Amino acid sequence: MTMRRSSSFAVGVILLSLALALGYMYYLNIEKNTLDMRLDLHRQIVQGSAPSPYQYRVLVPFLAEGLFRVERLFFPDYRAFALSYIVLNVGALFLWLWAGFRLLRVWYRTEYALIGTLFVAAVTPLTFYDHYFQPWSFWEAFFYILSLMLMAEGRWGWLAGVVLLASLNRETAVLILPAFALTMLAGERLFNLRGWQWTRAGWLALYALLWGGVFLALRGLRPATQPVETLAQIWQFNIQPAHLFRAGVNWVLFLGGFWLMAFLAYRRAPLFLQRAGWVLVFHLPLILVWGYWQEVRMLLPHAFVFVGLGLAVFPEALKPSPPPSPSPAPETRGAG
Repeated sequence: MTMRRSSSFAVGVILLSLALALGYMYYLNIEKNTLDMRLDLHRQIVQGSAPSPYQYRVLVPFLAEGLFRVERLFFPDYRAFALSYIVLNVGALFLWLWAGFRLLRVWYRTEYALIGTLFVAAVTPLTFYDHYFQPWSFWEAFFYILSLMLMAEGRWGWLAGVVLLASLNRETAVLILPAFALTMLAGERLFNLRGWQWTRAGWLALYALLWGGVFLALRGLRPATQPVETLAQIWQFNIQPAHLFRAGVNWVLFLGGFWLMAFLAYRRAPLFLQRAGWVLVFHLPLILVWGYWQEVRMLLPHAFVFVGLGLAVFPEALKPSPPPSPSPAPETRGAG
């Protein structure tokens, strides 16, 4: 028990060190030279006058505003503003890496789960470009991986709280719904609906109501604003040859060999991760229509899933006895 605690502490120190380093790199690459623009957009979101969809991504800006008001008692405004987002970025990065490591460790030996986590951390700086204010992205990745971890552990009551927070963070929290359907409802054959466990559909309905309620409430309570860019502007940007080339390079480099390893080892990988990988099919249309393709930041929620698929290339990486599937009556302690 003492050795296990010692190992957990050591992993925690490693992940915190990575989060601090990545947070500092993000500050130097993105935040340091754009403080004026960031502060302006931050204030617009807090005041309810930001362009759509930033107007409706309220969780992180309001958390940052709370930190900002406390920190400005001790620091000049610019320093307090920068520090508030640094704290939130490092916190999100640490929690994301921690949740990803925990998820991989469900099926893989500790050393391989750590290798996968270190790889994800190593490629994360590829996402530190092409924007100046996207503070919800790291939290989006954390909430999604945390939701997968809760699904794998059968803690579906807790998952309702994650859906609520993730929906306040960004509308892509909707991806949690197909993730739950594919991993918890689907039977042995993914496309055979007769084999689906429809007794669990009530949980999916609850999550859908939570996401839809937050989505509609934010748009009802906050003034409607013009979009930051039109779909036509986004499309014209994406189809320029230089941007297409850069998008291709960024997507290949983001997970590198793990894209290929995930494909080769797909059938040997844990069934849960196989099903979770299909969520990218639901996300791709959103990226293709509303996203700038060269921004691989949008792929952060899927990084641990595809690394988890790729780790199955190593037969010795899987634990000897896979953990049992969550029971039909999942644990819901603390959900209320």
